[in-house]
Amino acid sequence: MAKQEGGIVQFNQIKQDILNGDIKPFYLLFGKEHYYIDELCNLLMENVLPPEERDFGQILLYGADTTASQVVSAARQFPMMISRQLVVVKEAQMLKKVEDIGVYFQGIMPTTVLVICYKTPNDPTKSSKNIDKRTSFYKDAQKVGVVFESNQVPDYKIPKWIEEYVPTKGLKISPDAAALLAESAGIDIQKIVLEIDKLVKALPEGSKTITAKDVEDNVGMSRDYSVFELTKALSVKDMLKCYKIVHFFGESEKRFPIQLTLAALSSHFLKILRFHALLSAGVPKNEILAQLGINPYFGREYDDAVRNYSMKRTMAVIAIIKEFDYRSKSNARGNASDGELLQELVSRILN
Repeated sequence: MAKQEGGIVQFNQIKQDILNGDIKPFYLLFGKEHYYIDELCNLLMENVLPPEERDFGQILLYGADTTASQVVSAARQFPMMISRQLVVVKEAQMLKKVEDIGVYFQGIMPTTVLVICYKTPNDPTKSSKNIDKRTSFYKDAQKVGVVFESNQVPDYKIPKWIEEYVPTKGLKISPDAAALLAESAGIDIQKIVLEIDKLVKALPEGSKTITAKDVEDNVGMSRDYSVFELTKALSVKDMLKCYKIVHFFGESEKRFPIQLTLAALSSHFLKILRFHALLSAGVPKNEILAQLGINPYFGREYDDAVRNYSMKRTMAVIAIIKEFDYRSKSNARGNASDGELLQELVSRILN
């Protein structure tokens, strides 16, 4: 039947099919972006059965409290006094052997809609098990129903995602407002959606477009520090904020692995170096921003960065970052913790 992978386009297609009454007998919803999984699951629970039939025909199971054989048994039973039943398994990643549900495909019930919600942990500091696409369970699932892998949206695509999502609320959002909202909310789609809902309610009656000022006035801009904020603080040489951020990272080393931070810093200063090179070649600023994929809203930050770090100094900073990358992976670090290495690195960059 239908195989879907990824983001909002595929999500909208499945959503429309459900709303049109095109309900498949099986859904496997899995991946690191939990927002899409929750939305499709809720949509199925609202549309497969009318409200008066849900007490008899809707079975809700949780992975930690059930087994694959119990799921199969529930899916194979006949509905009571109604034409079909809905069986939903939430937190299916907690099942010991989710693949064992695959035996159900040998005798799938036309009177059952079975929904498996498997949320792959999205914490990069923790090991996690995803649905194995090499298994017969995965391959057979594609044949009998809908398989939807809910991928996380990369951070650089978040502003574009916001620009595509806001029209579903009957509004538009300016590119700079989308960029600012992305800076505030990070890559957590659920948080972004909540902030957009807050904005929609706060807008004056008759408003058609969300502006950057709307975001600044209505969205709480305080959140945990991020690598993005560190690169921005380094660009403008905000020493106090730089040290606050690296101290925060040092207190949460597992959550902010030093190698990921170093990779982000290296990418940032390489972009500044390219900015210098294009400026020297006489390329207009707006074309530079376009070539480097920088939203014009953040153009001022790069003006500050170019002013604070000459081309020669930028090259030196890149060399320093490479030095600390080597130290972080070898005995050259001595007894220094990741946090202490970052403190020293930032001091070297700023001074």
